[in-house]
Amino acid sequence: MALLIHNGFEFGHILKGGYIITEDIPDIISEQTMADGSIRRNYGKSDKTKIKVKFSQTNKTIFKEYMQHLNKHEDFFTYYSPKKDEMITKRFAITPPTTSVLLSIKDNRYEEFEIELSQVGEGD
Repeated sequence: MALLIHNGFEFGHILKGGYIITEDIPDIISEQTMADGSIRRNYGKSDKTKIKVKFSQTNKTIFKEYMQHLNKHEDFFTYYSPKKDEMITKRFAITPPTTSVLLSIKDNRYEEFEIELSQVGEGD
């Protein structure tokens, strides 16, 4: 079963323990500290989801293919929700990976890399 899908493309090469999902994060629109030290927060209409995915070392071909699916600032992704035990599609902001190249004789290998997806908008 795929944990993360974009436009029909299933991401693989996810490290063990490399799929960290936080669901139902309160959407704090504004936060203000009052004179008495208490904090007043205004919340959005729905809670948000944040996903961190850490991929294993890959070769140049696989890395390029993954980057084609991560080249926008925002896009729709389908992800596995352990909380609901189902696949859900939402719009996410994409934090692209920082990568380093491992040298090899035949082919460039890319070090493990991580992406972060932060839900934007109201969801489905």
